[in-house]
Amino acid sequence: MKTNISIFILLVLILISCERECHLTPIPKAVFDLGKIEKKIMVTSGNEIDSLILVDKIEDYIKTSFKGPMNVRDCEHYKSYKFSFKTDDIDVSVRKYVEDTLQLDVLSFGICDNSDDRTIPEKELSLNKEYIFERKENCDTSIIKRIVLKGYLIQSITTSDNKTWTVK
Repeated sequence: MKTNISIFILLVLILISCERECHLTPIPKAVFDLGKIEKKIMVTSGNEIDSLILVDKIEDYIKTSFKGPMNVRDCEHYKSYKFSFKTDDIDVSVRKYVEDTLQLDVLSFGICDNSDDRTIPEKELSLNKEYIFERKENCDTSIIKRIVLKGYLIQSITTSDNKTWTVK
């Protein structure tokens, strides 16, 4: 009986010792500011006008990592916004797992496995560089073919009817 209690206490101590405080600095607002995301953004294609409607903004900062036999949780800072456009959603996200490096991703191509996240230096995102995300050719479950970001903000959207919608 004492052996079982000793083993249990030892196991609990091992599991508790697996949680670690991270020293991951958050993604600065100068790099990705969710406050700059407007609720409605007008887009035009020729004489046509449409809009992107904000669905959600998410920010999650996990300050501790945990590694156990049944669970693994890494330190990360995550920022994301989601817009509705016509019949599709556009989800732009940035994740930070290690210092000075971000993962930029756009999810908007329906049920297709179209993961195309970009690993970029943190400082690069604040330079408003252009990033292009395109759906795979064999995927037609989305009306969106291409999304162009300037930094983390949507600049234009090309649809399956070859119209390019530009943010105004």
